[in-house]
Amino acid sequence: MVNKLTSPLTLCIAANVKQVMMIAISTIIFATPISPLNGAGIVVVLLGSARYSYVSLLEKTAAQRKDENLTVDTKADDVEQATEEEHVQLIASEPDTSAVRKR
Repeated sequence: MVNKLTSPLTLCIAANVKQVMMIAISTIIFATPISPLNGAGIVVVLLGSARYSYVSLLEKTAAQRKDENLTVDTKADDVEQATEEEHVQLIASEPDTSAVRKR
């Protein structure tokens, strides 16, 4: 239900914030010392997760735009076909003037 109320970007940001909060809270509750190497690892994982979320969001947005463009192109093709069919009908309904004599 939440997916319908927010954008995908908001959900990605919320997931990344949740990750940071889980690490911070668990470190405080369990009194886990974080060495510089552990801290660097945490930062790398968070940056990788954020980058993955960003790239996947871009891909989904591009796919949606592509689908929308295909829908618009299909509608434009339908209009062109209708116009061509109407043109053929107009030509067919014109009187045949080939049998008229010139003076």
